[in-house]
Amino acid sequence: MSVHDLVLLMLTLAVLVMASVLAGVIGFGVARWAGLPVPDAVVRGAIACAGTLTIGIAVLGVLVTALR
Repeated sequence: MSVHDLVLLMLTLAVLVMASVLAGVIGFGVARWAGLPVPDAVVRGAIACAGTLTIGIAVLGVLVTALR
């Protein structure tokens, strides 16, 4: 793997992390909008963030393996 490939992978991971954090914030906001207390809304946001990150890393792993 070249340096260019590593930089592209790191940029992709950074975008994936930012997207998962955004999904977590949206999940928190929707849970608060539904009337849940703050601790429960934080848990819902964390689940949304972790789920998005897990699926994104799995897809990224399949793509990196397929493109090799």
